[in-house]
Amino acid sequence: MRTIIVLSLLALLGLAQVLSAQTLTIEVRGIEKVKGQLYVAFYSSEDTFLKKPLTGLRVEVTDTVLTIPCQGLPEGEYAFALFQDENGNGRLDTAAFGIPTEKSGFSNNAEGIMGPPSYDKCLFCLQKNTVMVVNLK
Repeated sequence: MRTIIVLSLLALLGLAQVLSAQTLTIEVRGIEKVKGQLYVAFYSSEDTFLKKPLTGLRVEVTDTVLTIPCQGLPEGEYAFALFQDENGNGRLDTAAFGIPTEKSGFSNNAEGIMGPPSYDKCLFCLQKNTVMVVNLK
């Protein structure tokens, strides 16, 4: 009987997390070539930023502006990075010195100097349904 009660409580807690999850809608602009896929990776700590995403998704590029609903993220602090994989090889292609040859972007439209922006520049707090605009560069 205890097992059933514990399992029921765990199920309710899981349901509460889903119900309290917010929708982040990302509007991606600056897509020059309507081809390939857009990869989005979410991070929840500076230690994992650009190394090990918390979660991610892949979307087919079908227009020069994409609206991507990201559901299921609980309230919290996040940063995301995205890139357009034009050639379909599943990774961000780079040239000499690691300079990207495919378009990319970050939450808050953050930009780095001589490399990607810091986690702090990309960090945002998700507390309610939110729309963020990102311009690929």
